Amino acid sequence: MTSKLWKLGVSFAAVYVATDWLYNKPVFAHQLSSKIAPPVPTRRPFAMDAHGQVRVDDFYWLRDNSRSDREIIDHLEKENEYLESTLEDTKGLQQALFEEMKQRIRQDDYAKFPYRKGPYYYYQRMESGKQFPIYCRRRIIAQDKTSSATVDDTMDESLPEEILLDANQLGAGYENYRIGAFEVSPDHSLLAYADDTSGAERYVVRFKDLKTGTLLDDIIRDCSGDLAWANDNETLFYLTKDSLDRPDRLWRHRLGQSSMEDATLYRERDDAYYLSLHKSPTERFIYLHCRSAETSEVSALDANSPNSSFKVLIPRKQGVDYDVCDRDNSFYYLTNENAPNRKIVVAPLSNPTQWTEIIPTQQSIVLEDFRTFRNHLVVLQRRTGLQELAIYTLEKQLQEPLSSPHILKFPEEAYSLSQLSGEYASPVARILYSSLACPDSVYDIDLNTCKMVLKWRQEILHTRLEDYVTKRLWATARDGVTKIPVSVVYKKDLFRQDGTSPLLLEGYGAYEISNDPRFDPGLCSLLDRGVVFAVAHVRGGGELGRDWYEQGKYLNKKNTFTDFLDVCDYLLQEKYSSFGRVAIMGRSAGGLLIGATLNMAPEGLFAAAIAEVPFVDVLTTMLDDTIPLTIKEREEWGDPRQKEYYEYILSYSPWDNIQRKKYPPILATAGLHDPRVGYWEPAKWVLKLRDYKKDDNPVLLKVNLDGGHFSKSGRYDKWLEDALEYAFLLRCWGIEK
Repeated sequence: MTSKLWKLGVSFAAVYVATDWLYNKPVFAHQLSSKIAPPVPTRRPFAMDAHGQVRVDDFYWLRDNSRSDREIIDHLEKENEYLESTLEDTKGLQQALFEEMKQRIRQDDYAKFPYRKGPYYYYQRMESGKQFPIYCRRRIIAQDKTSSATVDDTMDESLPEEILLDANQLGAGYENYRIGAFEVSPDHSLLAYADDTSGAERYVVRFKDLKTGTLLDDIIRDCSGDLAWANDNETLFYLTKDSLDRPDRLWRHRLGQSSMEDATLYRERDDAYYLSLHKSPTERFIYLHCRSAETSEVSALDANSPNSSFKVLIPRKQGVDYDVCDRDNSFYYLTNENAPNRKIVVAPLSNPTQWTEIIPTQQSIVLEDFRTFRNHLVVLQRRTGLQELAIYTLEKQLQEPLSSPHILKFPEEAYSLSQLSGEYASPVARILYSSLACPDSVYDIDLNTCKMVLKWRQEILHTRLEDYVTKRLWATARDGVTKIPVSVVYKKDLFRQDGTSPLLLEGYGAYEISNDPRFDPGLCSLLDRGVVFAVAHVRGGGELGRDWYEQGKYLNKKNTFTDFLDVCDYLLQEKYSSFGRVAIMGRSAGGLLIGATLNMAPEGLFAAAIAEVPFVDVLTTMLDDTIPLTIKEREEWGDPRQKEYYEYILSYSPWDNIQRKKYPPILATAGLHDPRVGYWEPAKWVLKLRDYKKDDNPVLLKVNLDGGHFSKSGRYDKWLEDALEYAFLLRCWGIEK
């Protein structure tokens, strides 16, 4: 490794030895210790042979797709006991952090701000002391049917509230409860919703008569969670999963009939493709997406003719991805065909493959999302990594290409935009804005005037948000050319740019997903203790376009890891922190980033590491077709059945590259029912780390035995988990309280 970090490691180590650096005490000022030894399960060597190479895994047997093997459950329970024992001395700090988080949030605020749909405002609200949202609506009275919404519309909270679902009642008795799909019928008389009680993301669909408040007898099990109503108010389309958790079948259900009588309309037989389903904003079509990691195909059904067939709009073509909306007599496509940063084209409904380009691809702008309105087209796009909204006014006869849009920009140096929405017939679009120092904020935008109105902002109590400073920095990669965006936040009266601050660095870098900075109320508890938080927008993500993504996938994957180290290097050079004061954190594919970085980094650089549901046994998983996601994921990581990819993945896979060296304290998490990253990956990883590392720092595993990939589902339970992780970090930094 050629990073300057190695040189920094030598120089900082010299300073440390000479001066007993950092307040005359060791970097790990408060060692974590346990009264019990870490669990050591039976070793059962399992040889894996590929391309003439043999790898031996002593704990391969920990994998159990049924999640019911008693010996394995006993081991995971012992891991939780070891974690509890190690963090016993932080219980008081955990409780203090939890109380801070709870007191910082208005307990009875909206979970989702009201949105207008037909004659109702729909919304989710929270109640003090309750874990889950309550789903409600209020009817808009004396509504002029010819009028449309404006940015100044506000729900009249004096109108009678109708509670549609109370997730607290439905989730009572379950350790994990989530409502996925929540779809009201077009006439607003029926509700179809899907819930999951295990975290395995296999949903049960139920129906409620909103006039009487009673549940119908119709029940559909083992669904993916995607639902779409036909316009007859009695036909519902849904998806089910195969044995590998792949949504592969489309079904049609008619109210009043048994799900055993439902008709299968489509089955996707290519294991690399997953199905998804949604209804268009115009409510004219239901779209079925067949999508692999690189290729997509969309079929459409006339929502007014539920007995008709789905018809493919544009046949799949390897490497071509597209999304679709409709307006008037046209389909609008957002596609990457011959357009790395995407373009928008339009085609007549009668001939969906004969498109005309209306917004061309550009080198400096990445088109991310779009939505059609009756008289407007709104595009969510990126320029130099920052998001903005482009608003186009549409005439009956489209100009080709479209005339210059109105661009809405935002003032902060780093932020995120998401959840572009709005009623099709309305001139009002909605966007969710957030930054590291600005809570979630809902803006309505008048598409005629481009006036933007703040409708709601999450209320943060006992906290002066103006005390937090956000910055967008650019680090230089080790090639001397590539510039890596970095988002940073700190509390201005606690920060000194002299290297003394503890730093928490987060990263992701996969799937062309942009890891945009968003507000986390819990993070304030770290910022208020002098911690600097930074997000490294490394290659493999989508922040700077398709090329940025492709520079961090396949045989370029190591750029993701070296970018992360180079961002760390840069922040140390700029004295945001110093050697031995940096903690790192990542989730899922970000956990892979953490695992690889730990192996590559110089000893002593990191004070701690948190890897949440980390994908750390990449090679073994990518060789195993029986594991969910494997076949699809080969378009992200490469197919190790080919020797070139095998050798490259082997060279960075965290589990395969654990070294006999010193590692910092590490906390990994796992979900027993996780269908995305098997719990056995972090379980085996921590066992091998304990075997190899040359230090006394603990390697901990926290297993959610009642959950999946997305941690605890209740808000208080989630805050407790955050409090545990933050207490772990603070102890490693030597911060007492």
